Formats: sequence, structure tokens, C-alpha cells
Amino acid sequence: MAQIVDYVKNYKNIKAKISDGTIITGKINIMSFGRLSEYFKQSNDKFITILSEETEGTAKKATIVNRDHIIWADTWD
Repeated sequence: MAQIVDYVKNYKNIKAKISDGTIITGKINIMSFGRLSEYFKQSNDKFITILSEETEGTAKKATIVNRDHIIWADTWD
């Protein structure tokens, strides 16, 4: 029988610069971690998903980033 795992939603704002100079802004689910820094230090995820905000005339989009290519990341409330 498959084990049922609760999926924790804990979205934080993020702005991240990646190695090619691109700056990505959106939201990231840090799950059960209390802070973005804890998520980056303790999570085993190789890739992160940044969800962009929906703007007039455009749909939401997801950007998947390899954590090894993140130069810096910032968060705010």
C-alpha cells in the first residue's frame, strides 16, 4: 500500500540571480522549512521551481532552476 504524504504549502517571495545574469522574481514553496535560507541549506532538492505572478494578459508560469546556478537569492514579506 502506498504511503500518504502531506504536502506542505509555504510560499515565500523570492528574487534570485542565476549564473547567466538573469534575475527571476516570483514565489517559491519552502514547504515545512521556516525560512528560505533553511530551505536552501537543508533541502535535498537539486532544482527549485519559481512561480511568476499573473499579470494582465499573461498567465502564470513556472521557472525551474538548478540550485547550483543560483548566485544570490532574496526574500521579503
